Amino acid sequence: MDEEIKNKAYLEASRLKNAGYDNEVIYARLEKMGASEELAKRVIFNLSVQKVIDTDKQEQPFYYLAIFKIGIGIFLAILSAFIFPGQIYLPIGLIFSGIIYAYSSKKRMI
Repeated sequence: MDEEIKNKAYLEASRLKNAGYDNEVIYARLEKMGASEELAKRVIFNLSVQKVIDTDKQEQPFYYLAIFKIGIGIFLAILSAFIFPGQIYLPIGLIFSGIIYAYSSKKRMI
């Protein structure tokens, strides 16, 4: 019986969290459903932690891609410094363009 209430509590809380309800509403709904106070707090805490983990996993590929784009800008800056030794603005522009390109791709992802 305890395991059944726990499973129902997680399913209900997950459904409500995905629907956009606050933790207080989820807490009240779980208590109304028959879950203990401790179980309701634990379910809400675990769902909150899981949301943070999911958000980090979604942002992680962006950071790898941004580092790659900035690295390409730095590589092109070094290459252009060897090809055009008198030019100082071209390498700096390539580095900044890599940074701006990485930042603009973040805005498109949001």
